[in-house]
Amino acid sequence: MEDRRRVAVVEAAGQGSGYLLAPRLVLTAQHVLGDHTQATVQTPGGVSANCQVVWARSDGPYDAALLLADEDVLPAVDPVRWGRAVTSDLADVTILGFTALAGRDGRVGSAVFRGSLDPLEAVERDRYVLALQGGSPPVGAPAASPWAGLSGGAVWCGDTVVGVAVEDLPGWPHSRLEAVPAYALLADDGFRELIHRHTGTAVHLEPAELAEGAEAAEPLVPRSAVTLLHPRAETVRFTGRRELLDAMVEWSTSGDGLSVALLTGPGGAGKTRMAREVGHRLAASRYAVVHLSRYSGPEQHRRIARATAPVLLVIDYAESHVDDLGALLKILSRRPPGRPFKVLLVARSVGQWWDVVRADCAPEASDVTEKEKVRRWAIPETESLEVDEDEAFRTAVEDLTRGALALGLAVTAPPDESSAFYRRSPRGRPRTILDIHMAALAGVLAPYSSAEVRGAQETLLLHESAYWRRTSRRAPLDGLGDAALRNAVVAATLAGPVPRGRAHDILHRVPRIGEHPESVRWAVADWVGGLYPRPEPAEDGVRQQWGPLEPDPLGEYLVGTCVAAEPEIFLRLVGVLHAEEAVNSLLVLSRAAARIGTEALENVLLTAVRADPARLAPLLVAAGTRSAEPAILIAALDLILAEELLPPDQLRELSLRTPLMTRALASWSIRLADRLAQLVDEQAQDPEVERAASLHNLAMRLMSDHRYEQTLTTVTSALGLLDTVPTGQPLLEGLLLHHRAAALGKLGRAQEAVRDGRKSIGLVKTWQPEDPDDRLSVLAGALNNLAINLADTGDLGEALDTARASVDMRRDLAARQPGTLPDLARSLNTFAQRCREADLHAEALEAAEESLRTRRAAADDHPDAYLPELASTLTTKAQVLTDLGDLTGAREALAEAASIGRRLMRLEPTAYRRAEYVLTLHTLAQLCVEGHAPTEAVAAADEAVVLARELASAHGRGYLPLLGASFLVQTAALSAASCPAMGFRAANKSAQVFRTVFRGESPDVSGLLSALRNQGQYLSHMRRYEEAEQVAAEAVAALAGLPEGLREEYAKEHADALVAHARTLLALERPRECREARDAALALYRRLDREAPGAHTRLIADVTRLGAPPD
Repeated sequence: MEDRRRVAVVEAAGQGSGYLLAPRLVLTAQHVLGDHTQATVQTPGGVSANCQVVWARSDGPYDAALLLADEDVLPAVDPVRWGRAVTSDLADVTILGFTALAGRDGRVGSAVFRGSLDPLEAVERDRYVLALQGGSPPVGAPAASPWAGLSGGAVWCGDTVVGVAVEDLPGWPHSRLEAVPAYALLADDGFRELIHRHTGTAVHLEPAELAEGAEAAEPLVPRSAVTLLHPRAETVRFTGRRELLDAMVEWSTSGDGLSVALLTGPGGAGKTRMAREVGHRLAASRYAVVHLSRYSGPEQHRRIARATAPVLLVIDYAESHVDDLGALLKILSRRPPGRPFKVLLVARSVGQWWDVVRADCAPEASDVTEKEKVRRWAIPETESLEVDEDEAFRTAVEDLTRGALALGLAVTAPPDESSAFYRRSPRGRPRTILDIHMAALAGVLAPYSSAEVRGAQETLLLHESAYWRRTSRRAPLDGLGDAALRNAVVAATLAGPVPRGRAHDILHRVPRIGEHPESVRWAVADWVGGLYPRPEPAEDGVRQQWGPLEPDPLGEYLVGTCVAAEPEIFLRLVGVLHAEEAVNSLLVLSRAAARIGTEALENVLLTAVRADPARLAPLLVAAGTRSAEPAILIAALDLILAEELLPPDQLRELSLRTPLMTRALASWSIRLADRLAQLVDEQAQDPEVERAASLHNLAMRLMSDHRYEQTLTTVTSALGLLDTVPTGQPLLEGLLLHHRAAALGKLGRAQEAVRDGRKSIGLVKTWQPEDPDDRLSVLAGALNNLAINLADTGDLGEALDTARASVDMRRDLAARQPGTLPDLARSLNTFAQRCREADLHAEALEAAEESLRTRRAAADDHPDAYLPELASTLTTKAQVLTDLGDLTGAREALAEAASIGRRLMRLEPTAYRRAEYVLTLHTLAQLCVEGHAPTEAVAAADEAVVLARELASAHGRGYLPLLGASFLVQTAALSAASCPAMGFRAANKSAQVFRTVFRGESPDVSGLLSALRNQGQYLSHMRRYEEAEQVAAEAVAALAGLPEGLREEYAKEHADALVAHARTLLALERPRECREARDAALALYRRLDREAPGAHTRLIADVTRLGAPPD
């Protein structure tokens, strides 16, 4: 921002103006110097300082110089922002300098001159032409210019320096001036290097007309230890993630017209820094790079749309721009085609906010927000860093040491990778790049060899609190004390950016501050704003008073520890915060609770809910679906139910606000639906119908949470209630039958599921809603479910036809209602599975890939709801690719499914989710064995065994078959890895587990047979025939002891076991017993061959020769 204190009079060959870029560095015009190599400069009220000319050019468009003073002309000054005009509109400009017009008695005086700049006039000569306001100035002597002394004056457009004024334009009556553009100055490497050397920051060129409403491209100047970690400070050089960076730059520079991309990742992963690095790369290519502020308005949006240069528009915290992002995209979509205009949205995740934006910008911008056209990147954690974590730590130590010294902070000997800060990953979670940087800075600032080492976050906050004390020594702040200052920062972090008036209102409720006079509260608001400024304007151009303590994880740690110690901070605030401010505070509190791991924050939230449940309940639901750490939010919602804090009508409204497909709130939503089912009004016109409808809602929630037995019980109860109602309820009955069919299918009762599915479809067809699409949607879902159950009964032909019909209906529906695309993806996944069963592999792959595209986009938008479905489609694709012989592609698809399963298991550590992940690991390990990747196979199998053991230990015998199967997979993986002895030990463990299972109520002989077969093969290979014979005999005995019906089902396995036994007997030279076993096997094979002629002919011939004397 322009600062008249930095305007200087320059004297050398003549007299001119200059502008202080750094405490000793002055920008001026070269012709003011002439041939002089020295000059003097003087700022208003300052003393004259001697300077050396360190850079000067007068060729081409240049007429500029840099002077270096022998000593500081002014104390520390912030670096200026450099800009260039990027639209074709006239731009308002300001020139700061000295002229005789502004002085008295013939002396020069400081003045501000205003005018306009026409960017198009710089096209040919690389000189801006400035038209000054007020027409021609008073004219003095004929040979003298009234602008004498203004040469070298800085030309400002908004908050950026766009050039340096150099001369009166000939041919005009002193009403036009010429200026050398900043873009020409910064094109000179020597000029840039001097700026960087004396300001300590890299130099970036910003779009001048767009700077208002945008964050500065220049790095943030750190003021305290914590701000060294801010992504805008760029203290640590950019390292790693080159592949992602290259991909984003390529997207930004390829193709004309408007396009949109999304960059997501957890807090501290490096999203903002990545976006800034992309911007720096593009700015060097003459792109207009705009980092939009959170509170930019329509006027700024229209100005951005008029840019004539290629544009990269970066919108960080995109989820907070929901109210105006759709309107912005509409405006941008109306731009004439031509130059690239790229919009990069940065957010922690893509959720409901993106659906709202896409709906708001339709139909004008629909073509650029279609899921297939939006590029998406995610930064998971340090696994995508592409450099070793130790190397990243060493780099951070080096750069942060330099930054700390520049702030005058005391530093210690550089820590290494043995530092306790580095080795302590916060609460056992995967490290982000910010975690590494915090550990490095804590090690730099604190004795890393101390006997009593504090955590990195606590150490950094101790240094930050010293900064708070240093900046609050003046009245009236000096009488507040450390606790009051800390509480003010906590309040700002909880509420988020707010205008000044709101900041004052909020501080009125903060302990240790609210009781002070109004003048003190205003001073505190200004103090926090000075510590953590939020320069971007809010709606109507109102400036935000403050921002939160950043980086986010550090602010969350501060909030957590302070609110736990002094609950009144949150309890007083939450009652006066506006809706979005309150949601922000709940999100911060939930992340803080997960970060510090204490029950105190949960107790604080419960107290707040008891005080105002009606207001907080919907806010808790909104925050719960957006938080990656919703535990205390769910606890608060549970309290509302347990203590009956809301009446039934408000509970019903709360249920409607809760998404059906929510992973985070799934269990709580079931508890809510169950409560509502118990609260049916007995005085209602049809209480039984209402109760049945409530049970239907409960069944939907149960089904979504994989509770199939409970779904079945609930639906059956609801259907029983409908049987007592005299008037028919075909739609409700059809929906209930649909859910019962789905539950029966999941429980392995396919025939019953098909029966109910057909009944459901028949009833739904009789429904005549106002919108026919409503019936089409329900029918398509019922057909999809029926297709799955038909396949399980073996009716593959009808299953395929039914799945195809469901796809056709949902494709038709999605053409009119894009919001139903996830339903289409569900039917496509079913259709792909049915095609695979029918050996239509090409069609199966096409359907799986279409489903995958939609589900990937849906999972990006709503990970809480659609990540499990994405994993399901990846598994389907892997199966199809395996059938097609593409084991590499299959392994890649399944590895991604496993990665999602691991993430889901962390977020939802239920037995169901863990077992599902174990099964994915089984398939992945098997694919790795087939694809000759034994190391990966062993890793997957080992992980499966560990998890299956935990499940069996925690949840009992029901998970023993899964444990046994995990040992089987481990056996195969170890054998493929040339570790047969270890594989044999795994086979022994598998056999032990399956013996227990076999003796249970529901004998599972297939697992035991596989384990015994593995044992026997190893023992025979090692020539341990007696032990091999015992194992083979055990397999024969197990099959012979099966009930008659089950024995018939396992006839082929029984014959195989007899053959294996015969071979071991032959090896032991027991011919008579060998022939008996062989003959028993032949009898079974011949019977099977009569049932399927020719299927066992070759096998019979081979077994016949077993034990026969050689010819």
